[in-house]
Order: sequence, then structure tokens, then C-alpha cells
Amino acid sequence: MPPTDTRAGRDVPPKATLFCPDCGHRSRYDGDWVVVERRNGTHYRCPDCHEQITTRTSRAGGPSSRLLDSYWQAWDHGIRAWHGLLQRLLSP
Repeated sequence: MPPTDTRAGRDVPPKATLFCPDCGHRSRYDGDWVVVERRNGTHYRCPDCHEQITTRTSRAGGPSSRLLDSYWQAWDHGIRAWHGLLQRLLSP
């Protein structure tokens, strides 16, 4: 009897697949993710719920870039909070 591939019966995504832990969206790393380039690295966000999935850090970045990143992180949190509030207010 020939060996069978146990993955053939399951829906196993390729290794290059990213998953959103919040909404379950999945796609290849070069798929439909929202990619934000910053001084400290590349941030991948879910196109459905806007959750940050992963960050690929860069090696460059001094104190001023950390301060700027803190600003943008605070900005992101504020936008996401308003987005969530609007979704709750506008949902039936």
C-alpha cells in the first residue's frame, strides 16, 4: 500500500500564509494585507479588521525614529478606537 499524504485530506495553507487572529482572514504574505512602511520596519495589517498582524523590523532607527514611531502608534490606536466606535454606532 503506497503512503498517503495526511495533508491532502485537510485544508493546509502554504507556509507563506499569514493569519489574522481577530477575524480569521488569511492570505499569502504578499497578498491583500495592508503594508505600512516606517523607519523601524514594515507593518502588516489585516484588510478586513485592520488588526496589526506582524512587523518586520529594520536595523536602522535612533531615538528620534522611536519617538516618531510612538506618535504613529498612538495615532493608529486613536483611529482604530474611532473606527470601532463608528462601527458600533452604525450597525443595525
